[in-house]
Amino acid sequence: FYFDYDVILHQVASHKTLIAIKQDWQRGIVLEDTTMQQVGVIEWDIVSNMLKPFQISVQAGSTWQGFKNMVLLGISHIKEGIDHVLFILTLLLAPLTPRGGDKKTKTSPRGGGGLGLGGLITAFTIGHSLTLFLGSVQWVRFPAQPIEILIALTILVSAFHAFRPIYPKKETLVAGGFGLIHGLAFAETLTNLQLSAKQMVLSILGFNIGIELMQLLIILIAFPILFILSKTRHYTLIRKTGAVLMMILAFAWLIERIQDKPNFITSLIA
Repeated sequence: FYFDYDVILHQVASHKTLIAIKQDWQRGIVLEDTTMQQVGVIEWDIVSNMLKPFQISVQAGSTWQGFKNMVLLGISHIKEGIDHVLFILTLLLAPLTPRGGDKKTKTSPRGGGGLGLGGLITAFTIGHSLTLFLGSVQWVRFPAQPIEILIALTILVSAFHAFRPIYPKKETLVAGGFGLIHGLAFAETLTNLQLSAKQMVLSILGFNIGIELMQLLIILIAFPILFILSKTRHYTLIRKTGAVLMMILAFAWLIERIQDKPNFITSLIA
């Protein structure tokens, strides 16, 4: 189609109007992006001394390209969300907490090590996948600020548990509950997009796959290191030090989100 626009241009010949696409799901351009894609310019044609309309001829995208972009958006959401990354790392500390006290059996992982971790991650995945879907289709909706506050609380509680177990043998259940909270935060990204029903279903699926891929990468990097450290006599100190650091960061996030302004610690993290 042709786009005819002459505001200011008909009075100021040197003026130019930049044309950009705000959203085109099939090309991987969505409202979540901070930059729009420029496609052309409307300006005076000096040779003919005419202000010609601009012909919009957007390159055809595809369903696959739109889906792939949502996967990348999910990966980016976790990669840039340091609170979600630290929550996953805090979960990793819990299944490696020694049984029967730190002094007696330093090398026996709680919950079977990898098996216990598998249950935690599965429960967390089911939880956030459920509320991601319900929130994205707006069947469940909560204000953003309370959800962000609750996310900080989930990190704080998980860090306390990593330091000294406060809900032993219930880690999987609690991880699933925490997943419900995190899923509502994930859903905020998709609810702001103006998508058709088909695009929303594919976006939920792709976005969730991206989240899971990034979480899996974090686990594949961190868990082997923590597991090896859990076999050493220094692991108790490492685990408790990590848990305390997580508590400090979570408490800083909690204060920031309640007051709705950054503090020294959160500014340092950013």
